[in-house]
Amino acid sequence: MRTAPTDEATKDDLQGTIARIRRSVPRMARAIIDRYIATSPLYTQTAVPEHLHRESAHTVRSLLEVCLRSITDESIDVADTMRENIERGTERVAEGLPLREYMRCWQIGFDVLVEELERELGTDHGLFWFAYRRAHITFDCMLREVVSAYEIHAHDLIAAQDRNHAPAIDALLRGDGWVFDDPDSIPAEPSIMLLRIGETPAEGSGDRNARSLAATRKVRAIRAHLARAVPGLWLVDVRPRHARIVMHPPIGALDPLAVDLARISGAPVTIAIEDATSIEDLPRAGTTAAEVLDIAIRSGRTGTVSRMSDVALAHHFAHTSASLPVLLERCAPLQSRPDLVHTLRVYLASNLDRRATADTLVVHPNTVDNRLNRVRELTGLDVHITTELLTLAVAVSAATDDPDAEAPAVNL
Repeated sequence: MRTAPTDEATKDDLQGTIARIRRSVPRMARAIIDRYIATSPLYTQTAVPEHLHRESAHTVRSLLEVCLRSITDESIDVADTMRENIERGTERVAEGLPLREYMRCWQIGFDVLVEELERELGTDHGLFWFAYRRAHITFDCMLREVVSAYEIHAHDLIAAQDRNHAPAIDALLRGDGWVFDDPDSIPAEPSIMLLRIGETPAEGSGDRNARSLAATRKVRAIRAHLARAVPGLWLVDVRPRHARIVMHPPIGALDPLAVDLARISGAPVTIAIEDATSIEDLPRAGTTAAEVLDIAIRSGRTGTVSRMSDVALAHHFAHTSASLPVLLERCAPLQSRPDLVHTLRVYLASNLDRRATADTLVVHPNTVDNRLNRVRELTGLDVHITTELLTLAVAVSAATDDPDAEAPAVNL
């Protein structure tokens, strides 16, 4: 029987069998991932990427669910139903996974599904072949979508991966000349975008090879997403902990970019952007962008996209001047108390509201009062006196409780 069953009893039996198999999907997905790891030459049990047991397992479960549903429902739009899974899977392109290995996982998924169908329907050859044919048609449709998405993603990645841009960016930020093959491609009024990139959990692994692989995958994922999401890229230099991009003036809002890059790479990303009036103005723009990035991290804007207008007040407070060391000296006792500095930062961000500060810090409001009193005892500065509060605000702007941030020229 390779056509749909017509009698109600057979239809009910098939529906019941499919429902029973669907309850086994989580177990089948785990078996598929385990079989893939065991058969792939890329992985060992001591260096298995986290995404295999997370994103890949989710994709496999979706594959099984859609194939099983299609056996009794021909109306499923495979491309639409699987779109999110296929797009997420193409992140493997950025990690350098060969297409044949990516397809290996999908094929193992279908093999396990067929084994389950045969186990449940094997005694009824006609019904088994009907179910197999329906599932196979759906799976073939998935494969066409997968290969198409993979190819498009690979083209995007190739467009982003010019590894010779770092020397050109270095020269432009120093103010040196640089000869470009295509002068017409040079932006008349370029923008510079700087990224501070955190570590992924896998980069903290005890295995050196696993750490290196995780860093490489992160860089490739970020480069590929930049190529897709940011029109007008010109020069790109992405490293494991930072990135520099020179581009044509951005079209549209880039506010979601930091969040999107963090989601795709698995690491926190903070971004600063500054516009230049010309190529010759890039050294000034680069310096400003670096200051904006530093202040953004120090002022609690980690994970955002910032311009000078977003951090101007904090930048003014922390900007190096003859008066800054004097103000910082008054706050010197706080240098060994990052907990008090953090409390002050939250207190200022909460508009001097002790209850809101307590909620953010998950402490009792009296604890906030005690910490502010301790600040007064150590420094002689009272947050309830405007001039003294401003002095503390300068200290908070110049200090950092971010472990990845570079130390300021004059540290608290």
